[in-house]
Amino acid sequence: MKVSVVIVSYKVPYHLMLCLESLQKAITDLEAEIIVVDNASNDQTSELIPKHFPNVKFIQNPSNDGFSKANNIGINQAQGEYICLVNPDTILTETCITSAIEKHQSLKNCGILGLRLIDGTGHFLPESKINKLTLKVAALKMLGFSKQFYNNNLSENDEGQTATLVGAFMCFKKQDYNQLDGLDERYFMYGEDIDLSYQFTKAGFQNYYLGSEKIIHFKGESTLRDEVYFKRFFDSVKLFFTKHYTNSKLMIGVVSVFFFIAKYLKKNKMSKQERTEIDFNSVYVFSDNMLLIENLKSVFNQEVKLLNFVESNRVTFKKDLIIFDPSGLSFQEIVNFIVEHRSENNLFRFIIPQSNVLLGSDSSTSQAKVMPL
Repeated sequence: MKVSVVIVSYKVPYHLMLCLESLQKAITDLEAEIIVVDNASNDQTSELIPKHFPNVKFIQNPSNDGFSKANNIGINQAQGEYICLVNPDTILTETCITSAIEKHQSLKNCGILGLRLIDGTGHFLPESKINKLTLKVAALKMLGFSKQFYNNNLSENDEGQTATLVGAFMCFKKQDYNQLDGLDERYFMYGEDIDLSYQFTKAGFQNYYLGSEKIIHFKGESTLRDEVYFKRFFDSVKLFFTKHYTNSKLMIGVVSVFFFIAKYLKKNKMSKQERTEIDFNSVYVFSDNMLLIENLKSVFNQEVKLLNFVESNRVTFKKDLIIFDPSGLSFQEIVNFIVEHRSENNLFRFIIPQSNVLLGSDSSTSQAKVMPL
């Protein structure tokens, strides 16, 4: 078997369904398997996934013991030569898995290969490629200065070596992974991808960023307004320094000072609420499902304009709501369209196949919103 795709899910049944819909198209021409490890979501996930995706190997964990442990469960059962770790809140294009494997095979001593991540509005997520985590980088990051955290030597469209890649999409050989300690289960969430990237480079591999292939990652990196993320990032930094630096006590002491300074300075900002209402002009839908279109008219209480990609070239979109029905479209077309129209304050939503739900995100710092129709 060429590739095993491992997804860890937790309380995101509709995100996961959309991800799997896109993933199935991405592995059409590959000898591949999909393994979903659910971390005790206790929701519709255990019912929806086996029902609508019977070819997916679904593993139900009895408890949520973290992202790393769940991934290790999936990796241990994987039969593929390659492992792709994929987040459930991503949308993959038809070519991304094949391109990742082909690029990995063409490179000498490649460790992890990652792709260009964009948010739900089509904007580039800088955490697609990250520098090595040092004391200076960590301290500045906590204070809100992220320039040195990200690898800005590569543009979003470039390809090349980078120290660190994020867990939203990671492609590597299973035999190479088995040479390492692997995902450290002491990281509950956040930091395990930084640690794994460092393990690969420490073992003599080179991690690689491929900017020519882009995927949507609805939940971009949380901002430091989020107190939970802030604390978990700090804990991850401490664990990383303890593992990989001989002067870790001094480094942790210094970074602890920055943590408390940053926490104090950002105390007011952490309570900032994101907007919950969406504001738009016209509603467009890419679909030939007339029943769906009538339903959307009643939901939004306004005209819904039917489009295809040829007709869309004659339309100027500005602050519009654009809805995609993936059942009749390629994900490559959808992603390209979103990127092309990202600069005019447009909003984008996906109809989840096999469900009466819309899903989309208007921010790189929050999960995609689920809207029942």
